This record gives sequence, C-alpha cells and structure tokens, in this order.
Amino acid sequence: MDKTPDTAGVADFPIRVLPDFQGGAVLAVQGEVDVATAPALREAIVRAVDGRPARVVIDLGAVSFLDSSALGVLISGYKYALGAGVRVLLAKPGPGVYRLLRTSGMVEIFEILEPPDVDA
Repeated sequence: MDKTPDTAGVADFPIRVLPDFQGGAVLAVQGEVDVATAPALREAIVRAVDGRPARVVIDLGAVSFLDSSALGVLISGYKYALGAGVRVLLAKPGPGVYRLLRTSGMVEIFEILEPPDVDA
C-alpha cells in the first residue's frame, strides 16, 4: 500500500487521505465544511468506502465549522458505508463541532474517537 497522503477537495478545503494502521483509512479534514465544500467531503467518503477498508475515520480535529449540509454528508456517508459493511467513525472534534454533533443527535449514530471534554 502506498503510504503517500492523497488529497481531494477544493483549493481552500483540503482532505488528506491517510492509511489507518487498524485496517482502514483516515480522512483528515480541515477548515469549514459547508454548502461549498461538503461535496468534496462526500466524494472523499465515497472513494474511501469504495476501497472496502475495515473502517473509515473522519478526523475533524482541524475542522472549525460544520453546517447542515455537512451533517447531511456525514449521514449519507454513514448510510453508504453501512451498506458496504464499512464502519465510519468521527475523530477529534473540537468543542464547537462536538456541541453541534451532540445537539443534532450525531453522537448517537457515530462512534466518536477522542471527544473533547465539553460541559453538558
């Protein structure tokens, strides 16, 4: 397997695709995920799932903002992966992103790796 990071997305919205040494892929996302950039995330999730890894980890550690279109992409990506037998996990969301995930009920759907310590 080539361990060189791949990139996908628009110029201001990089997504690095990295190997996950537990049999999967990591999508390292950064910046704002909104109506303009969500399609690039959707494409990256589909490509990762189509590779049939054991799991896809979406690293949100460098994401500063998510809007409703981003939440829709995460849900549709989750459903697509579920149909392919691939687990999707979210990792390292910052406090603001985590609050949105919690408020929208996404924490009930996704396994969250390294959630922040956020007050209730």
